[in-house]
Amino acid sequence: MIQFRSTVILLALLLVGTFAVEDPEPIFKALGAELEMGYCFGDDIAVYRQTADGKELLGQYSNSFVPPPDSFKGRISFSSDVEGLLGLKITNLQYSDSGNYIRECWSNSTMDNYRKHYLYICDKEFGFKKISLKPGTGADIVCNKDSIKQATVKWYRDVHTISLFMDTKISLEPLQAEFKSLIQVQGEGSFLHVSDEFIQDRPRFFCLVMEGEQCRNFQTIGLPEEPELKTIYRSVGEDVVLTCSVDPLRKNHWKTPLGQVNSSEANNQMFLSTSMNSDYSLNIQTLTSDHSGSYKCFSTFLIEDYTLNVCPLLESTTVLFSASDKKVVLQCNFMSLPAFSGKVEYASVLWYRKNGEKDILIMDSGDPSLTPPTDLQSRVKLSRAHYSLIITDPRKEDSGTYLCVVLLDNDETDEGDDEDAYDGDDGGDEDDEVESPSWIMEEEYMDMCLFRQVTNLKFDQTLITKVRKVDQTPQPEPEPEPKPKLETVPEPEPKLKPKPETEPECETNVTMYAVYAGIAGLLLLAAICIVVFLKMRSKKRSAIQGGSPKQAEEEGIALNSTKA
Repeated sequence: MIQFRSTVILLALLLVGTFAVEDPEPIFKALGAELEMGYCFGDDIAVYRQTADGKELLGQYSNSFVPPPDSFKGRISFSSDVEGLLGLKITNLQYSDSGNYIRECWSNSTMDNYRKHYLYICDKEFGFKKISLKPGTGADIVCNKDSIKQATVKWYRDVHTISLFMDTKISLEPLQAEFKSLIQVQGEGSFLHVSDEFIQDRPRFFCLVMEGEQCRNFQTIGLPEEPELKTIYRSVGEDVVLTCSVDPLRKNHWKTPLGQVNSSEANNQMFLSTSMNSDYSLNIQTLTSDHSGSYKCFSTFLIEDYTLNVCPLLESTTVLFSASDKKVVLQCNFMSLPAFSGKVEYASVLWYRKNGEKDILIMDSGDPSLTPPTDLQSRVKLSRAHYSLIITDPRKEDSGTYLCVVLLDNDETDEGDDEDAYDGDDGGDEDDEVESPSWIMEEEYMDMCLFRQVTNLKFDQTLITKVRKVDQTPQPEPEPEPKPKLETVPEPEPKLKPKPETEPECETNVTMYAVYAGIAGLLLLAAICIVVFLKMRSKKRSAIQGGSPKQAEEEGIALNSTKA
């Protein structure tokens, strides 16, 4: 889609160039930069440099074997970045490259486009600078001369084409008579105070600081880019505030579907903030379907741009989750409503998440390539069957307000949808083309919002606490179910089993016997040692004293009695 739009824009520029005047259009580049010499829609492009001797061919796509001039060797190449369009690129620009150039576009051996340019090569380029709007009216445009003495300034204005409107080398007044009443010149031409009329078309300005014939620097000056379009969904009966900050001294107003609003007096339930500062917000109370449409805030220029969609049905629900949940499902409850009878298959569902005053789009059933916010990436999916929003591994930070908006989708379903963006829970495969009913093309149904649901997703810590309390409560043992009696088969008598108490008693007796045996063995060993000791002592005494045999016999008898 983006490539198609770029092609359309380029084609429009080529058509404009076909009827371009002979005055060369200026191109401003810094030293060492590169230049794309336009694009041609056709089969051939040729670029020439105009010299005192005539035209000098730099390159032609159909004759690419012809070498460029020596000063351009190694710096010329052809490009076809956009399909079907040809271009010629010059790299590493030099001061000597300044001058007139001619670009020709050919198709089927016929030249169908011709453009002339004058290329300025400057020392450097300053960054983009915003126009300074003055309170009440007018604006100041200042060119950075970079302290260059004896410098002159060339001023160019770009609305649809770039045109020179002032050259201080020639005069300190505008070159066009119709601009003289709109411009006040100060600072030797480097400072311009211009009226709102001069900048109401949001032009860009180029200032070139010249020293003789050499460009020293250039800068682009302009108003900020037009505001981004904001889409807001609300329901019938609700209130809404469209914010806008303006200069209270300028001509301010709101352009709405019900007419212009520029006062704090209520008109069609619409009125402006009464504060005297820059707040110029539009308040709309008790919305009706008539309030749907485009809302633009102007302060001389377009400041804010809104599209308000008022949905007829509203539901509100609350979903609780805890850290133990593996996923949370936010349902969009619209399928069973009578308003969607016969229209569900043509519905397009959008899921938003509120972030302060902004509604951030996180899922679109008609655009599976949409990238969710960073914190939800790889964790959010859309159910195809029920258009529910599924968030896996929910976190406490996911808490907030989520909006489900249901529109009628008049576009044909794109082929090759990204399966990863959806939860494949329907398993349907309908390839047959069904002719759309006549009502879907009626104006009353075009871009209509039919349903809006507000879901408050809340993290509830008590859910985990309750679960833990339940787990810690002792559960009563379930009573055994009575067995059915079998009349024909008598119930067998239970076999007698040894009592479990006898096992530890047996173990105790064995241990006691082992202890007693050990003690008896120790006593026996001690007795033997005593006998041996006494016998040895007796022999020793006999040997020393030389006792009689009778005495020895008596000692033997005593020893034997001791042993016994």
